[in-house]
Amino acid sequence: MSKSVFTKALCALLPVCLCLSPFAVAQAPNWNVGFGKCEILPNPESNEKLYIAGYNQAMEITGVLDYCQARAVWLDVGGKGILLIGIDCVALDSGTVDEIRARLNDVESCAYINVYSTHTHAGPDTLGLWGGIGKNGKNKDYMKSLIDAAEKAAREAVQSKKAGALFSGKIKTQNMYRDSRTPYVYDENLYHIRFAPDNGEGGVRMLFYGAHAESLRGANSLLSRDFPGRLVDGVYEKTQDQAIFMPGAIGGLIMTKAFVSDTAKDAITNLEITSEKLISYALSITPDMETPVPAEMQFHSEIFSIPLDNPVFVTYKFLGILNNRAEKGTGATGYNVRTELCLLKLGNVLIALLPGEIFPELVLGEMFARTVKDAVNPEPLKDIARKYGHDNLLIIGLANDELGYIVPPSDFLLNEKLPYIERATDGRGEDHYEETNSVGPECAKKIAEAFENALKNVK
Repeated sequence: MSKSVFTKALCALLPVCLCLSPFAVAQAPNWNVGFGKCEILPNPESNEKLYIAGYNQAMEITGVLDYCQARAVWLDVGGKGILLIGIDCVALDSGTVDEIRARLNDVESCAYINVYSTHTHAGPDTLGLWGGIGKNGKNKDYMKSLIDAAEKAAREAVQSKKAGALFSGKIKTQNMYRDSRTPYVYDENLYHIRFAPDNGEGGVRMLFYGAHAESLRGANSLLSRDFPGRLVDGVYEKTQDQAIFMPGAIGGLIMTKAFVSDTAKDAITNLEITSEKLISYALSITPDMETPVPAEMQFHSEIFSIPLDNPVFVTYKFLGILNNRAEKGTGATGYNVRTELCLLKLGNVLIALLPGEIFPELVLGEMFARTVKDAVNPEPLKDIARKYGHDNLLIIGLANDELGYIVPPSDFLLNEKLPYIERATDGRGEDHYEETNSVGPECAKKIAEAFENALKNVK
């Protein structure tokens, strides 16, 4: 989420799951991995406008830099498998996620389908929040194309699976990040999980990086995947390995820095520089920097509920703009949101699929800002993971749901007169925009609790 009236939205909740119980597959000789992709094409005959998402209200898309895509990876080690479907868009509500899942419920031996967003701020409005205040900004024809593309990419991934080996690696990027509020905490590493098929053909790379996909910035009106698209395309061109992008801990607001003096005038140049730097880093992870990933897979989905304090979210829910699920609960609005957190263990790598944009300090620890007296922050996710013997934790944000920003309680500051509507400013003069796009201060604690509960089901 970026600076927009996403402050006035209820983020996604999961009404249906394909499999709630954990499953484990014993170690096998090989990984089986497949990849698929499909462009999401706007319908030129649609009678609805196509609004750009992520910054401004009712800003129409004026041209195409590159089309958004759905990309999918299938993973198994024999028996049941997992689908990871990445959609180039700002975010998806659980209603759309469930429509995609329903299209694929006939896929044999599929234990679970995970759908996440790359969080491009140059894609069409896929939540309905940027069509003007109180107006649904989603283009129905485009949403149909998105769901069709997700299904096609997923089926291609299942059908194209090959046997081979997995390897994990990482590289630290330099001078790439911008953090919009203190403390300046972020994970500078670009991670990959690389699949090398036994037949010697091109493989698959899963690329993890924790930054908002908005190198084109807010004045842009061209449709684009932003740097995630350039990154995966560049890796393929140089290696013949297909690639898929996963956004990490991007809350806070973590983004790539500006590499030109005027991003409004030279947005495409900024995109090109950003992308080329990330491509270079990705290609710098050489085999001697990798660790083999044993062919063992476990998965667990944890369903949980969070008090909903943000009244604007409720308004958008009942306007019918977002298709998600609320339930009577303990939130200040009288409702809770019901959501999910998933864990995917690939050999010695633990991947947490989180339903929102988590502040990096809630994952890494290191330091927390203190603007709310006596507020208690939850234990950082990396520390929780270590307690259960997991030292290699990766994050996929905006997965299966979108709770907005997941903010540390010690720095969750609201405007006294118009909480969740107007931004607050703290004693340091810092803007607390992210709180207006959050379900409430208990979200971080509930995420940490769900994460630990899920870990108890993953050996």
